[in-house]
This record gives sequence, structure tokens and C-alpha cells, in this order.
Amino acid sequence: MDVMLPMTIKIIDDKHSKDSSFIAYTPELDVASCGPTEEKARKNLHEAVKILIQEVESKGKLTEFLKEMGFQKEKTRWIPPRVSFETFFFPRLN
Repeated sequence: MDVMLPMTIKIIDDKHSKDSSFIAYTPELDVASCGPTEEKARKNLHEAVKILIQEVESKGKLTEFLKEMGFQKEKTRWIPPRVSFETFFFPRLN
């Protein structure tokens, strides 16, 4: 079964890593992958998500899993949970 899931992809450039300096992360499914370039990290993330979805689906738990991750089913499509960016102020403790 084909499933289309809109997701956020957060890219982190880890300048200290020699082999896989880019990390791609999707908070909606809490999955991350990495690669030597941003493009490769994105590709690896897509593959990791695909493997996860196929595994959950093979166990007959895809709907349950997506609902647990915050997705909502609307007719024939899945609506992702809201992701927002906010600034938090943390006063110094010393």
C-alpha cells in the first residue's frame, strides 16, 4: 500500500564528523540518518523511513503506529502533527 506522509526534515551539519557530516532527522517519526552530503543524508533518511513503514505495515500496525506518532487520518490522507519553532528564554542559573 502506498502511503504519503508529509514530514519535516531537519538537517544538521556536524563539522566534527569526518565520514558522515550531515544528519537528516524527521521529528514526526523520530527517525534520523546521516551521510557525507546533505543530499545523501536526505536519501538515507527516506530509505530509513521506508524501511520503518514497511516493517510496521508488515505487522499490521501501520494505522496504530501513525496515530501514536500524532498523525490523524482524514479521508484518504494522513495529516501530520504540528511542528512549530519557538524561542525559549533560559535565565542563567549562576
